[in-house]
Amino acid sequence: MCGRIGYTVTPSQLVAAYPWLRDTPDIAPRYNIAPTDLVVAIDGEKAALIAWGLEGPRGSLFNLRGETALTRGPYRSLLLANRAVVPASHFYEWRRVGSRQLPVAIFRSDGAPLSLAGVIGQRKGAPAVTILTTTPNRDLEALHDRMPVVLSDEDARAWAVDKLPLERLEAMLAPCPEGFLELRPASPLVNDVHNDGPHLLNPDALPPNYQLDLLDC
Repeated sequence: MCGRIGYTVTPSQLVAAYPWLRDTPDIAPRYNIAPTDLVVAIDGEKAALIAWGLEGPRGSLFNLRGETALTRGPYRSLLLANRAVVPASHFYEWRRVGSRQLPVAIFRSDGAPLSLAGVIGQRKGAPAVTILTTTPNRDLEALHDRMPVVLSDEDARAWAVDKLPLERLEAMLAPCPEGFLELRPASPLVNDVHNDGPHLLNPDALPPNYQLDLLDC
């Protein structure tokens, strides 16, 4: 599952992570990007801002199971011909503590941008992207039964640029290795999509009237 991401990647960091890019948009930092918001999508040698979430049978399709993309005709066509990398500084998952859902920010352990595997389709007649998911690795399995497909640097370039057979794509849709990601507690302010800013990564930044005695961490 991947329902919130952050993007604090500078143009120089984008060039370092994706050296084949011809253009590198300068985008203001965002710490709480939600489905239907604009995200950066790297399609071939260009990076553009497009909507997060395809038109799906039940509304916005912001995540797509890798298994579904491999087996269902329309999605398989996107997988073969319309792939994109969605760079992110981090994404969020949640853990339950008592009656609370507490967010966890998930980064690459080496500090580089995350390369999330996506496919490009349509939303309201305009290009849009969905992020593919897979089974969780051991770092995330206690949080959710799905995780976004996080590509290695080598696979990210191939995903965005190369023509790849279905067999290679299937291998790339596996969970990333244990230890590739770093988990950090984040602020419960993440739970409200209207909140944004670097304080969301501070677990001590609490909403008004938050009951600290329920935080049995």
